[in-house]
Parts: sequence; C-alpha cells; structure tokens
Amino acid sequence: MVAEQFSEYYICNFSDAVSVEDLPPDEQLRQLWIRQELWTVPELREILQRWRNSSKSDLKDNPAPLLNDFLRLVFVFVQNNFTGPFDKIEECKALLEELEFKDLEAQDNLKASGEELNPNVKTEELLLVAKDILKNLLEVYPDSKVLNWWHLRLICLHQHILDDLAAELYEKFKAVAVVLQESFNQFESKELQALLLLELANGYLLFHRSEVASKILDDLCSHLQVELKVEGLLGVRTKFQQKALPQLCLKVEQQNPQALLPAIQTNEKTKLPKLLLLEDDTRLERIRFIEVKDNEVMTLPSVLQALVLAKVKQLKRSQPKDRLADEQLEPYTQTLLYQEHGPFQVRQAALLLNCVQESGQRRTVERSWKQCEDCVKFLDNSEEVLSLKSRLSYGFAAHLQTKWQVQLQLVDLLRSLGMTKTALDICLRIHAWQQVIECYTSLELRHKAAEIIRQELEKKPTALLYCLLGDAVDDPKCYEDAWLYSKKTSGKAQAYWGNYFYRSADYTQAMEHYELSLEINTLQEAILLRCGYCAIQLERWEAAVKWYLAYTHLEPNGFESWNNLAKALINLGDKQRAHRVLGEALKCNYSNWKVWENYMLVSVDTSHWEDAMRGYQRLSELKTHYLDLEVLTRIVYGISKENQEGSGTLIKRVVKLLAQQCIQHGNEPLVWELAALVAGTPLKKAEKLVKSYRAYTPKHLGWETKSEHALKALDLCIEVADLSVAAIKEHNEEESEVMITSQLNSARLAGTSCLNALKRAINVDVPAEQTAKVEELEKRITDLTQVVQERMSAPRS
Repeated sequence: MVAEQFSEYYICNFSDAVSVEDLPPDEQLRQLWIRQELWTVPELREILQRWRNSSKSDLKDNPAPLLNDFLRLVFVFVQNNFTGPFDKIEECKALLEELEFKDLEAQDNLKASGEELNPNVKTEELLLVAKDILKNLLEVYPDSKVLNWWHLRLICLHQHILDDLAAELYEKFKAVAVVLQESFNQFESKELQALLLLELANGYLLFHRSEVASKILDDLCSHLQVELKVEGLLGVRTKFQQKALPQLCLKVEQQNPQALLPAIQTNEKTKLPKLLLLEDDTRLERIRFIEVKDNEVMTLPSVLQALVLAKVKQLKRSQPKDRLADEQLEPYTQTLLYQEHGPFQVRQAALLLNCVQESGQRRTVERSWKQCEDCVKFLDNSEEVLSLKSRLSYGFAAHLQTKWQVQLQLVDLLRSLGMTKTALDICLRIHAWQQVIECYTSLELRHKAAEIIRQELEKKPTALLYCLLGDAVDDPKCYEDAWLYSKKTSGKAQAYWGNYFYRSADYTQAMEHYELSLEINTLQEAILLRCGYCAIQLERWEAAVKWYLAYTHLEPNGFESWNNLAKALINLGDKQRAHRVLGEALKCNYSNWKVWENYMLVSVDTSHWEDAMRGYQRLSELKTHYLDLEVLTRIVYGISKENQEGSGTLIKRVVKLLAQQCIQHGNEPLVWELAALVAGTPLKKAEKLVKSYRAYTPKHLGWETKSEHALKALDLCIEVADLSVAAIKEHNEEESEVMITSQLNSARLAGTSCLNALKRAINVDVPAEQTAKVEELEKRITDLTQVVQERMSAPRS
C-alpha cells in the first residue's frame, strides 16, 4: 500500500485476479472494479455538472469522489479515442453540446509547443476537464504517487493525440518520471512496481528516448529476476526444407516463476484476437524446431508479455530499419502472438508489429494487410464480447495506440501494395490530409487535393490545412496565412514555410524559418535534420553541430546525421569528438564505405591507430583493390614512433595488416617498404626491401636515367645489403643459416642488377651524390660476395 491518501487500486490495472475481498472498503472504488460498465452517459452528465459547480473547499477532507470522477472521465476519453468500442461517441458529443462545453475551447487549450490536436480526436473536452481535476488534486496532494502516476498517463495520452512530438510535454513527462522512478518501491505490489517501470519506459519511447528506455527495461529485468535471451536453434521455415538451419527463438528465463501471477488468472476473461493463418503453399505457419520441446509455446505472465512488447518496441527504435533488424525482432513478436491468455492491448500491438515486419516479404505481405484490416475492424466492432475493462487491463503498460494511428498503418500497407484508391478512401475518412495529397499525387490528380483542402478550410480552418494548401498549390502566401492564423504560435507553419525554400535550395531563408520553428518546438526530427543540413551548406558549423546533436538525441540510428555532425566538428577543429561521433555512425550503418573512410581519416588525425587499422581493414573488405598509401604510411610511422604501453599489440596488428596489403598489392614498392619498417628482424626487413626494389624498378620505367629514381633504387639496395649482413648476428631461432645465406645472395644480386642497369644508361648527366652512392654500393657488393663465398665454403657442422 502507498503511504498516502489513495489506495493503489486506484491505478486501475483491472486484473481479473483481484477479488472483491481484496478491495478496500471505499464503496466508489469497489464499484469501479466490480461493475461491468465503467461509465454510462447519465453518469458522465452528473460528473460534468459536478465539475462545473464544484469548489475546492471539501477537497482535502473527501478527495475520493473527485478522483473517481477524474478516472471515469479518463476512461471515457480513452474508450472514444484508443480502445473502443466507439458506439457511445455520438451520445457523448451530444451531451457536451447540450452542456455547452464547446466554450472550453479544448482545441486551443490542448495545444502544446504550437502543435495542434489531430482532427480525429473525439470528446477532447473530457481530457481538458480531467486535467483540471487532476491539477486541483495535485495541489492538495503533491506527493501522492497514485496522482503522479495518473499525471504521467495523462501527459502520454495528450502526446498521443498530437500529430507531432511536443517539447513542452516532454519536459513535464521528465519531471514526473523522476519523482516516480525514485519512489516506485513504495508500492506494495511487485506487479505494480513492474507496471510503473514499464509505463516509464514506454513514455520515454513515445518521446524517442530509446537509451533511457533501455536502461529502465534492464532495471525492470533485474527487479523481476528475468532474462530475455534470443538463441539460435535448429529448425525449418518451409514445408519442403530438407536441412534444418539455425532459427532465432526467444527464451524468457525467470529465477522465481511464482513471483508473478499467470496470465490465465490476470486476464482470464479477455478474448484475444488471433493471428490469421498464412495459407501459403510453401512457408510454414510457424518455424518448426528440431527439438520437440522448443515448439511448445512458453506461457508468460501478463506483466512479462508487456515487458517483451516494450523490449521489442525499444529495439525497433534503436536499430537500423532493415530486413536484418526485423528478423532479430521476430522472436519477440512470435512469442507474444501465440499466448493463450494475456492483455488485449499487448496482443493488438504485437499483431500490428508483426504486420510491419511481414509487409516486406512476398509470402507474408497479403496476411500483413489483412491482419491490419482485421485489427481496425476489431476496434470498431462494438458487438465483440470484450469489455472496456478487458481492453484497459495492462493497457497503459502496453503502448496504447489511437484508432487513427492503426488506420494510418493500414493506409501505409495498402499504398505499398499499390491499392492507392482504397488507401485514399480511408485517408479522406480520417482527415489524414498529408496522406491525401500523397495519394492524389500518386494518382496524378494533385489538383483534387487542393480542392478538398480548400473545402475543409471553409468548414474549419487550421494552421495545418493552410500549410497543406501551400504544398498543394506551391504558394508561400499560404504558409504566412497559417502563421498568422495561429497567432504566431505554430512551429509547423514555420517548418512548412522553411520546406518551401528548402525545396528551391534557398538555404538561408529556409534556415531562418526552421530555427524559428525549433524555438517553438525542439522535438521536430525532420526539421532538426534539415536545419543541420542547411547549416552545413552555409558553412555555419556551430549551428550544424547544435542541430545535428539535437537530432541524434531523438533519432540515434541515422548514420548520415552522425556523419554530418562529425563533418561539422572537424571543421570546428574538434577532431577528438568527431572520432567518437563517427564511431556512433558506424553502429547505425556498418557497410557504408564513406563513413568508414571518414572514421579512418579522423582516427589517423587523432592518433587512434587501432581504429584507423580497423577502418582500413573494413574498407579493404568493402572496396575492391582498396589502397591508400598516405594513410598506411601515417599509421605505420605513427605506431613505430609510439612507445606507450600496449604499442606491442599495435605492432602485431599493423604487421598483419601490411602482410595482407603485400599480398593484395605486391606491385606497390611503398607497401613492401612499410612492411619492412615494422618487420621484427633484420632478415625480414631485408626480404621485404628486396621485394620493394623489385616492385620499384618496373613501376618507374627508365628509372636509371632519372637521378631521383636512381638514388631511391641505390638507397634500397644499400639498406638491403646492410640489413642482410646484420642478420648474420641478429636473428631469431626460426631464421636458419641457410635462410640468411640465401638473403645475402638476394641482396648481392639485387645490388648487381641495379649497378648494371645504371652502367647501361647512356647520355645521362650523373650528379656527384649518385656517383658516391654507386661507389658505396659497389663496396657493399664486394663485401657481400666475400661473405657469401666464406659461408658457402665453410664446413657444415
């Protein structure tokens, strides 16, 4: 029990496992849990009349009735916009009109950071009244954990009904989240503690803060002593597959399985929508694992089902959007789809996730859109034997979605399948004007979009409609009208205005509008990205860093944003930060050679030699015949000069890297020369320098007639001779006397060939320096000849 005025049952998780005997003696609270219906229209009338006539005088002595009124208002609003059934919306709207609640101007009062409500929101006045009641309650009981929890839920509901993220709501969310996170242990029920952490994680995900959500989910796993493990098990996907291959499977390991009630108790009465049959002639309905026990569906408690859903949502947001990522998420969704019992909202969310994952596959795309259509119908069907309580059970912990968000997912699927006209009908019905324009554009009927938007503007103007008209007719005057209509509060109007100039590459004016838009609302991902790009084009590097950094906080998986942020930092001279930033970019896209090249170059500039070698190695894999002699030279000389601890490991790595380069680019003399520089013994150095000389002379045709090249060849031969002689005394156990003698002979032959070539050169003006080196090499060859003869004639032991 929470040490406060309100019972923890006011959290209203509506678990079927709660019996009448468990409930406190509060009659209104008991009715909330016992009654079949959570609210009726006559009760709603009484609640609204009480609110209109209420005073704060009796609030401190008897707050429970007011809290019950608040809860019922929230339930009505959630039913009308999120969970369904939607059969009482018209009655509610008629009631609000009768009581003249339109005077509240909820559309304006619920704006946040300049963002308007979605046009599909129903009975928004109820949310406004609920917010007012909760505000009054919190003024009297500011430390109430139950009230703060509901405050958190209200913020998330408010964000859901806006078209874009609102920075103002995120700041409020963070403030409440900190309070709740510090005190979640004050709830007696372990399940409620888990649900609170789940709702906090889902809230952070709603505001695109994936890393924070991940940490909270990790804490929750520790708290519940649960581990989510994805394993590879042998199995088959198709009916005719002969050879079993590794398939991913989720294992949920509980150290204390009795700590949480099974789903058959907590959601016994919940009728769950089922996954439609695939009905494919090749692909199996489910992966069939070789081990029979692995095919059994793991039964999870409701709270763990919500945890798995939250984890898959977090992974989806934090990973690149590609087929590989979807395959990694599949084990999570498959585990949820085959549970016999559980929360309705978890199943609904899992089905919709599965629709997205299957939409890109030829054999599953048909089921994908049919399943999504089925989800929309299920929400609309008021005859389904599924009460509001069942729909709300674990609902706030299961990523509630508005009805129009589900419909928009269906629109995306239909458009991807080319069913544009069907998608257009849905868009018109739900006033999704942006998608209406896109559909008409696809149908080459763009003028129709302008007509419809003008008709809507005559009915009820909004800043968004003015902006969309501007897009449809390409007239900047419309964006100005939107800005003025919003009384200069709409960040969206400025964003669309900026987009107009952005499309025509007028980056100066575009950036002016974008920055004004971001002053109003900083949580606009697309505008942050475009503002950063404008700053780079205008070479305003500090501004580019500011906006790209803000974008990466919201969307950490866009490698281009990290790459551009690094570019701005490099131009500001902060290469150390640029190196770290490019490391983040690589996490998002491991196969982009441009990012790897930037990462390698910055690593070289900042003396991160291991990262530079890793970058070079990866580029060699991504690009055929990749070679950058300047980078290789800087890496080798940088590592050779370093005496810090751990440089021995670096030497081993660079030796390995150069060995690979020598194989791939054996005709490049500098590669052999660099390999000689890091070779461990004089013999190995000499061997590589001989190969360098042999690569050098054919590369520079006529080298013997050009003093610069002749001097280089002479230097190589002299150094080979010196190293070969040094190898006699300084060598390791693996280097035999035969190998040393062979190398001495190779050095002698290389020097001789060099001298012969120079002597054959005619009409060449030989400088004094070259003459001196020729004489020096001749002496070395004489010495080498003598040494070789002595070693050859020496008795063998």
